[in-house]
Amino acid sequence: MRFSKRRYDAVMQSWQLAFSWGQGVAFQVQNLRARLLTDMAWLTMKTYVDMETEPFHVTHVYEFHNGQWFLVHHHNSLMLTDAELQNQNGFG
Repeated sequence: MRFSKRRYDAVMQSWQLAFSWGQGVAFQVQNLRARLLTDMAWLTMKTYVDMETEPFHVTHVYEFHNGQWFLVHHHNSLMLTDAELQNQNGFG
């Protein structure tokens, strides 16, 4: 089963509503990777709300039920810069 153009468009439309594109928000997705199984899919990506800030790392998990894909989990976190990584220790 493939993640079709129609399904892709539905996901992107939901993001457009969520992030109010067209109202001056510069939102960009990069490094999109997808893994698709029969009834489950997960996507990882970098997202930029403003290209001058650090990207968010985003993970979405989808499940296929009754002929439709449903987003069942969303996670995002800021990606650390190299300098921030060097300053980290095992205890945060």
